[in-house]
Amino acid sequence: MNWAQPGQGTPSGHGPGGDGWSNPTARFDAAAAGDGFGPGPGLELVTPNRPPVIWLGIALLLVVVAVIVGLVGGTATTGLIGWLLAGPAAISTIAVFSVADARRRESGWYTPSDLADWGRRIIIVAALVAVTLCAWFIANDVARGQWR
Repeated sequence: MNWAQPGQGTPSGHGPGGDGWSNPTARFDAAAAGDGFGPGPGLELVTPNRPPVIWLGIALLLVVVAVIVGLVGGTATTGLIGWLLAGPAAISTIAVFSVADARRRESGWYTPSDLADWGRRIIIVAALVAVTLCAWFIANDVARGQWR
């Protein structure tokens, strides 16, 4: 019986025996009833929250692509593309990871991961190295007057 469907229960249609939506009659659930010693409500399996490592994977991919683009091209233009990938894009992805991880840590069911903690640190250092490498390509071409 679903007391939320109009037309069932009381003449007003708001519930079986209740006086409307503000004071509905309590439902009896035979599966949840127990005498305190027997089976009561069913067990709910809760899986613990884990760090959102997919964001770390995306950041790592951006850093690797930035290094490859910077090294293959070796020019200021490819350095700028690599700098944008390793700098704002990868660091923003790390920020998204940090915010999502903090939200998951707020719950009572959280399983910390050393891989996520160390992975975040390693990717930040790798992003800084990639930004430095790509900035060097930009500065080299600008100083030599080859980038116009």
